[in-house]
Amino acid sequence: MPSQTPVVKLQRTFFKKDGSRKIVHPWIFTSSIKSVEGTPEAGAIVTVHDAAGSFVGYGHFSPESSIRIRLLSTDRGKYPDAEWFRQKIRKAVAHRIPLPGKSICSDSCRLVFGESDGLPGLVIDKYGKYLAAQFLTCGMDRMKSEIAEFAIEASGADALIDRSDCELRKLEGLSDSKAFSSGAAIPPDLLISENNFKFKVSLAEGQKTGFFLDQRDNRRAAASFIRPGMSVLDCFSYTGAFSINAAGAGAESLTLLDESQPALDIAEENFKINGMESAKREYFNGSAFKVLREFRDRNMSFDFIILDPPKFAPTKASIDRASRAYKDVNLLAMKLLKPEGLVATFSCSSGIDRAKFREILCWAAEDSGKDFQIVHSFTQPCDHPVALNFPESEYLKGFLLRLV
Repeated sequence: MPSQTPVVKLQRTFFKKDGSRKIVHPWIFTSSIKSVEGTPEAGAIVTVHDAAGSFVGYGHFSPESSIRIRLLSTDRGKYPDAEWFRQKIRKAVAHRIPLPGKSICSDSCRLVFGESDGLPGLVIDKYGKYLAAQFLTCGMDRMKSEIAEFAIEASGADALIDRSDCELRKLEGLSDSKAFSSGAAIPPDLLISENNFKFKVSLAEGQKTGFFLDQRDNRRAAASFIRPGMSVLDCFSYTGAFSINAAGAGAESLTLLDESQPALDIAEENFKINGMESAKREYFNGSAFKVLREFRDRNMSFDFIILDPPKFAPTKASIDRASRAYKDVNLLAMKLLKPEGLVATFSCSSGIDRAKFREILCWAAEDSGKDFQIVHSFTQPCDHPVALNFPESEYLKGFLLRLV
């Protein structure tokens, strides 16, 4: 531990009258800070004290973010030096490899999930022998060389690529970063295994870190409700993972809809990679809101509709706008269902919790003039654990609705 670190004092106390500490949320906002001793640099580790002067923890300091500090350790005896990070990453990897239970049929998973693993601002995904990382805060960004070394060492991967090209970095005063890599050369395209299917993934160019690993169990669960002969509409289909699972379950026809034509092109490759050339499929490139209205006007209908949209509510400030978007897209889908049809609908917005999402679906059902049952609930898989002191980590939620 350095001889002295900058000290941040908070506005309130964190200890109860009996001396026990309250649950500490890992985010400390600017409004919660009373004073800062010294001038800590962006990404520096600071010591946090409460209003009574009691030790709260050590955290990364972010001078340009409204989340001024992200706590790393709340143990006074465990200062987050390089060896601390090495051990935290090693522990996170040990919890994922091998994947337990339902997730055992994949060679890819999330190794580090930010605050849930006590490493706020860090995401690391494993794709076969390669890793893709997002360094989302200035504290993690300044340590990325060491973190890459520790992650490769702990996982036995061949290489790691930085995929920190996301909006969250701008809130930290950071620019996009995709140039950094460590280890062996990473091929432009990989083939990963999931649910007995193969999928093409580009770690350098794909969305997020290349693939939506968090829907692994949900893709299989949704496919278990597919019956031979069903027509399936896959909205926000990306590279077709839900559709591949549906085709494998016996769907008769598949309609894939996405705003990205390159993603649809990869979806077509995925059908061929999995030997599904004979599957009846059709692709639509465009906004789901626009195309679904066109389908409605053409009196089209489907037995099974999948709605897996992007994050409509990245912050609490956007909840109202996001709620309207979720309601609109679900209403459109409900109007396109055949009798006794099913809708697998999801939200990955942490600003909208499960109860709120269910309420939005009730609004959509009311406006559709139809009645629905919830026949299954979806959530994130075991490699995306939820920290009890960080409810925002429970971000993925979904329901399977049946028209009755």
